[in-house]
Amino acid sequence: MKKVLKWIAILFGIGMIAGCTNTPSKEQMNEELKKPEVVAVIEKTIKNIEKNISGENNKIINYEIDYEKTHHNAGGGIEVEVFINGNRDFRISLLVDKSQNKYSVGTSVVSKELANFLEQ
Repeated sequence: MKKVLKWIAILFGIGMIAGCTNTPSKEQMNEELKKPEVVAVIEKTIKNIEKNISGENNKIINYEIDYEKTHHNAGGGIEVEVFINGNRDFRISLLVDKSQNKYSVGTSVVSKELANFLEQ
């Protein structure tokens, strides 16, 4: 029984080390988010969200990525918080993913406050 537990502990340790080495650092993720092709995908997504909710493309004036809140998603990709028009309540959460050397936004979640603002 002790041998089995020892092997389980060893395999668990190896798995933890392998899992930790595959996770990119915050600096690496933030550098990835600053690439022109990623910025273009994020901007396109923001414009699509605005158009789908309000039918117009003139309510969102600017946006800011919160680089402190970026983190690696366990399923892959980078989770990003974007603030709209300088208001921290106007928030879009995005999952930026890279597949076949192309970037895309897998999911997006719009805060209730931003949705209400865009619907006005």
